[in-house]
Amino acid sequence: MFKPTGQITTLRQLVGRLEATGPGGPQTYFSLSLPEIHCHLPGPGLPCGALHEVMAAAHGDTPASFGFSLALMSCALEARGGPAFLVLSRQAADFGKPYGHGLRQLGFDVGRLLLVETRSGKDALWAMEEILRAGSGVAAVAGMIETDIDLTMSRRLSLSASSGNTPLVLLRPSGATGTSAAITRWRVAAAPAARDHFDSFAGWRWQVALERCRQGRAGQWMLEWDHAAHRFRLAEIVAHRAVSPRPGQPPAVNRAIGNDRSAAPLRSGVAR
Repeated sequence: MFKPTGQITTLRQLVGRLEATGPGGPQTYFSLSLPEIHCHLPGPGLPCGALHEVMAAAHGDTPASFGFSLALMSCALEARGGPAFLVLSRQAADFGKPYGHGLRQLGFDVGRLLLVETRSGKDALWAMEEILRAGSGVAAVAGMIETDIDLTMSRRLSLSASSGNTPLVLLRPSGATGTSAAITRWRVAAAPAARDHFDSFAGWRWQVALERCRQGRAGQWMLEWDHAAHRFRLAEIVAHRAVSPRPGQPPAVNRAIGNDRSAAPLRSGVAR
């Protein structure tokens, strides 16, 4: 049987250290405050200095996926100092623009957010790359484009994010199929909003699938946003008696999420 020599062992150790540190220094993470998701990830949260993709389950879920992307960005802002950049292609943001009061409900310090609007997806990609290469003083970068990207462009974005150890969240079109160098890929669909005991809006909800995770594993969750704590949490499943059961029959139980098709999802307040 082949036995590794001392040189090969040393080389493996060197490669391992390079993978752990990367060009921008030691690998760091920002927390999603959900151990149920962290156990699917390669570290205690989402890696900084990496590309993370978000895709809508269908075109109509684009506003929901946009809100989820901003929620990820809010988590990064909580853990990191410096400004955050949101880069939008005019053609991609056909459902509206970011709304200050909605952003505050996500915990955004709008004074730290810089909005960059470009004419095309190509210009948006260029702007993201230049921002990422500017240095390590940026808390996070998020972008939204209307066109697909190839593997070469995704690698360039990934390397640019790694150079400054800056997290990059890229919202890609729902029908994108190209291969990507992203560390994670999230598929997001709208879900009926959480409601309080007055049946009023209490929080956004998303049906989220982690389709791809390098050195991790896939998973699926129903998430909602805690407006008070400004963090994700798993949506609670509430069982209740729909009707009084007849003698000898089991009680009818409905799930408060997932199966209630009569409740239409409420619109997110982060776009207007």
